[in-house]
Amino acid sequence: MKQPADLARAYLKLADRDIKALAQLLRSPEIDDETIGFHAQQGAEKCIKAVLASVAVSFRKNHDLQTLMDLLIDNNKSLPPDARTQTNSMFSAPMPC
Repeated sequence: MKQPADLARAYLKLADRDIKALAQLLRSPEIDDETIGFHAQQGAEKCIKAVLASVAVSFRKNHDLQTLMDLLIDNNKSLPPDARTQTNSMFSAPMPC
């Protein structure tokens, strides 16, 4: 099993991939909002998972940012002041699949 720091680095590497893809997609007017939102969510998700992994908090396979943020709070890790508001408004639309 990977050590917490190694797992956290792995998640950050994955997040970096999504964030770089997002940066490229944002430059293209042909890319739809759904695709851009997907990569934004993926980057955020993997960053949160990196923090959880770094402090050895286990979590199930999960893509729900709210659940992951709740795990941070439950383990005494703080969130940016507007994280809940931003997440609720950005990701409240249902996914098509």
